[in-house]
Amino acid sequence: MKQKTDIVITFIILSIWGLLIVFGILTLLKPNWLSNLSDPGKNVEAISMKNIGDVFLKAKKYNKAIAQYKAALKITPKLNSAIANLAIAYQKTGNYNKAVISFNHLLTLNPEYPGVIYYNLGEIYKNTDQTNKAISNFLKAADTAPFPEKSYQNVGYLYMNNKDWTNAITNFKLAIDNKQNIENMYRGMLITNKKASADSTTNYHDIVDLLKNKNYLNQLTLFDDAIINKQLSSDISLAKTYNNLGYCLAMQKNYEEAKGYLNKAIKINPSYTEAINNLKVVNGFISK
Repeated sequence: MKQKTDIVITFIILSIWGLLIVFGILTLLKPNWLSNLSDPGKNVEAISMKNIGDVFLKAKKYNKAIAQYKAALKITPKLNSAIANLAIAYQKTGNYNKAVISFNHLLTLNPEYPGVIYYNLGEIYKNTDQTNKAISNFLKAADTAPFPEKSYQNVGYLYMNNKDWTNAITNFKLAIDNKQNIENMYRGMLITNKKASADSTTNYHDIVDLLKNKNYLNQLTLFDDAIINKQLSSDISLAKTYNNLGYCLAMQKNYEEAKGYLNKAIKINPSYTEAINNLKVVNGFISK
């Protein structure tokens, strides 16, 4: 059993290294559908049209992409990858109503990565000032995504804009708890690989066991975390979360805790003017 588990762990470690090399750092903003150019068992002509649409989508020729996806869906109405990219193309052109309809329709078809759909819906509602719907969808994305950091960042930001300091603080702290450190990336890759494995396979059950018992924590020494730590030390997005959290804590007069997070933001980005100014204000209150 241990040998099989080690094989699973080794495979996932290699997957993480590959993703780090290709993307630098994982993100929810890169839908997996964009690289999925086949859908076995579907009509060949529909797939061909969908693939042409993908070329237009990548080239930012969104109207031409939309035409191709519509043509593909006339032939095969349940071609998930075409529905997904059609929704993305609508989103890119600002046609939010049609994007929402397409994303919601896709959710009824049991898509492989619902977290990405909820995240995109959250972005649409955020951009159209529908705060409650945006928060709801970002939280659904966080519940289903292997890497929920950005979803929590967005929720915290929306609560902060509404001066709901308590909920903003909660979600900024969740974003920090789920930042892309070695443990969270490892867990996320396990979740991703579990979704990609049939539930009758040995790999699936080994991954479930690893997640349930956190056996993977004993294997983290196999992964050199120098690259991830270096990325975190210059992660502007994380610095912004620290700053926002510090600001919200200050608004609740938790000045000492606020000071700690603001210093972390400045450590990442020493020229972060907003964090520097916030820290000056906080230090002023502390000295009184």
